[in-house]
Amino acid sequence: MTGNFGDQGDERLAERARRRDEQRRRLRRQRLLAAGVLILVIGATVAVVMALSGGGTTHGTNAKDNQSTPAPQHEQVASRSQDGWRTHTGPVPILEYHVLGRPQSEVPYPDLYVPRAAFRKQMEWLARQGYEGVTLEEVEDAWYHGGRLPPKPVVISFDDGYRPQFTFAMPQLRKRGWPGVLNLKAEGSDLYESNVRAMLGAGWELASHTIDHSDLTTLDPESLRREVDESRRILQREYGVPVADFCYPAGRFDSTVVAAVEAAGYRGATTEIPGFATRDHPYELARIEVLGSWGLPDLAAAMRAGAAEAS
Repeated sequence: MTGNFGDQGDERLAERARRRDEQRRRLRRQRLLAAGVLILVIGATVAVVMALSGGGTTHGTNAKDNQSTPAPQHEQVASRSQDGWRTHTGPVPILEYHVLGRPQSEVPYPDLYVPRAAFRKQMEWLARQGYEGVTLEEVEDAWYHGGRLPPKPVVISFDDGYRPQFTFAMPQLRKRGWPGVLNLKAEGSDLYESNVRAMLGAGWELASHTIDHSDLTTLDPESLRREVDESRRILQREYGVPVADFCYPAGRFDSTVVAAVEAAGYRGATTEIPGFATRDHPYELARIEVLGSWGLPDLAAAMRAGAAEAS
């Protein structure tokens, strides 16, 4: 596809996302103000207590206890390597989803909407075929660092950040113990911060999808750097997790964009080139874009074609 749901003229959703962003910023300011007041109150109380006790010396307290405590970081999920997992350097399928559900009105690209019943059946089919969901980070660890994967790994990725990815996809994957990969716009997605944190807590990987889903091939050098570098910093600052991978908006990239992504320190980048991803092209990782018009035979055919081309 050459665009995403948010770029396709649905002004209602775009306006809702802008309002939500403003609300988040307002809530942050309120929380910071409240936190500042609380710190002043606590500081004053401690000063009074110390004065009344006649001393400012602490007993049995480390020096670091009197320093500000850094914000808690997301606890990384331990290695999920299980019995039967093995070293793997071969091709891996990466599925690509956007909106889960049916469009409520006419949209330019209805195939970006995969009905929820279809998604559920697709996950059931993958499980019956012996596939197990993994993150792209796990794949890269196997490709380049001797990590282990299940016999038939599959990466299930979701672009942009739509609410059903949290409300529907996450529970469906969690039933099987599978993670997903969330290719998130740093600004303007439909997901609340708490949604994203819950997905990370369920073992999902967070990848950068730029700040605002710009076509990177049209940007000047400074704007390109901002979309590639700053989007990563925003996500890392917001959620306290590594962001190792990148996803080109609408699959559009060229040699200049690839160079910028590599220079920014990403380990890999996903495209909309059809097929299985291979270790030889880390910044041009192929994906299978699952369309709303597909039935199970279409997914099966795409998987067979990808495997045959990669073999």
